[in-house]
Amino acid sequence: MGMGDYSPGSIWYYAPNKAAPIVFIVLFFTSGVIHTWQTIRHGSWRTTILLPWAAALMIAGFIIRELGAYHPENLTYLIASTVLIMSGPPVYALINYFILSRILYYIPYLAPMHPGRVATTFVGLDAVCEILIGQGAWRMANSSMTPKQRKLGANLVTASLSLQVALFGSFGLLAAQFHMRANKAKLLSRDLRIVLYVLYVSATIVTIRCIYRLVEYTEGWDSTIYKNEVFFWIFEAIIMFLNTALLNVFHPGKRLPRSNSVFLDRDGVTERRGPGWADDRPWIVTVFDPFDVWGLFTGRDEKTQFWDMSGEELERLRAEKKLNKRNVLAGAVDPFHLWGSRGYIGKHFKSKRAGAGSRATQTTEEAGKPPA
Repeated sequence: MGMGDYSPGSIWYYAPNKAAPIVFIVLFFTSGVIHTWQTIRHGSWRTTILLPWAAALMIAGFIIRELGAYHPENLTYLIASTVLIMSGPPVYALINYFILSRILYYIPYLAPMHPGRVATTFVGLDAVCEILIGQGAWRMANSSMTPKQRKLGANLVTASLSLQVALFGSFGLLAAQFHMRANKAKLLSRDLRIVLYVLYVSATIVTIRCIYRLVEYTEGWDSTIYKNEVFFWIFEAIIMFLNTALLNVFHPGKRLPRSNSVFLDRDGVTERRGPGWADDRPWIVTVFDPFDVWGLFTGRDEKTQFWDMSGEELERLRAEKKLNKRNVLAGAVDPFHLWGSRGYIGKHFKSKRAGAGSRATQTTEEAGKPPA
């Protein structure tokens, strides 16, 4: 029986291949283990820690697909494997956002947008993609639902895939703009070039996979793509393994600084340690104004341009940042930093209390003065 032939009683339409899932379980497991070792070795926790997690999602999806191959009538296996396997690629996309953010932290004076905003904006929208997939994939794969409900699921998945394609288009333009600036300034080392080229290839791979899924769900369940398993193995399994293997061979943690505070001096040779380019705006503001257009008008960005400061000035800024750093408990209780003397809301109360105290002191002093 061929991969596109109908199998009576199969919820998948065809009889799922029993050997291929095992192959990809082994491949993704190997890649995930290597990624774990590479992340530990290079200390690139903030950049590549999600690579093993992405591999784990794919592995879990293929394990359940293997079970479904032996129980093709079981709807639960189809739903679970679909959700898990479709959740893996957005995580790989998320990793690319973190990698670009780290590059922009390294050469901040050429960054088209705040490095931290790359993470907050793209990661936030990527989370929306994951939510849409989670809500849509199980509805779409659940044949016990009404056609209207399954259509809703397909529409949610289509919306997620369309958003992913748009995100990667914007991501590619952002990376290309930085690439041109750095190339013109002659600041691109061999390692940075490799990381950027790997980003382009990885983004292309994930985009191809998104387009495949987009076409599949746009054409519907009666399409040749949906009914022929070979398309799944080529455009989902194989190319996503190529993506994770690419990041194994050219691991970004090996070629980028461990810390966001390390940046390249304008001479293109000296590495300096700054305070990091912190964005103290509320998180929701960074999402709606990722380029900080308001900051350009108000001149706020000039206050954060630390890369032209002297060594003594940088040392003072680092000490100030260390003094104001919040502990883990405070970050967990108040992740958006709303309260406290330096919180977005708390600092306004502090300024009001300070103003009231100043006025009270002034009144007391005036009352104590002898009449003229």
